[in-house]
Amino acid sequence: MKFFQVFLFVFFLACEMGWPQSPSADLRTADFKNFSYPWAHPDGWPDHLQWMSLRLKQRIQLVNGKWDERDDSDKADGVQFSGLTLEGVQFARLTGGHSEDAIVVLRFDSGGTQYHYWVYIYGELGGTPKLLGFFHAGDRAAHGLYRVFEKDRILNVDLFDPKFETGDCCSTGYLNYQFRWNGEGFGAIGNPVPGRTDSVSRRPVSVFGLPTDPP
Repeated sequence: MKFFQVFLFVFFLACEMGWPQSPSADLRTADFKNFSYPWAHPDGWPDHLQWMSLRLKQRIQLVNGKWDERDDSDKADGVQFSGLTLEGVQFARLTGGHSEDAIVVLRFDSGGTQYHYWVYIYGELGGTPKLLGFFHAGDRAAHGLYRVFEKDRILNVDLFDPKFETGDCCSTGYLNYQFRWNGEGFGAIGNPVPGRTDSVSRRPVSVFGLPTDPP
């Protein structure tokens, strides 16, 4: 009987403390390959990191991980793919809650050699993804996305450093930007820290700097 009383005490204490039950199951089952995202063409050539407004109304719909902005005529004529592709989803703890957050990376292919990345950060609210913030990076060596990750609840964004570019496609250096969730958005921490890259391009490229992986 005493053991049962202790068990009940621990159970109710856990409930009071809000210990998570399956903390990230709902967010991990979100279908980000078939998902609607706020998106708009950048104003001018993207050459820097730009956080976007959560009030942006324009949206696109991924279908099987892609959004194709070409019309039927362009597709019939074999015009090079132009649109968005889901490149990856990471799960991390950025907001300080018990549940994991999702970092979603989309790549925009211009139909030519230029491409740039969009990063969306989602939290979980009532079992569904809630957009917390999103940004686009620059084009390839011009502050293009090298990698993005979480460390100690800090969002780390590494961008290719144009100071070390080896052509429009590539750079041997990066700048590490850090952002912390403040309850309303992601605030910058300090100044960017330089580093050297393990690869000169996020995508594999030919000797001419052209992507060798299919869009």
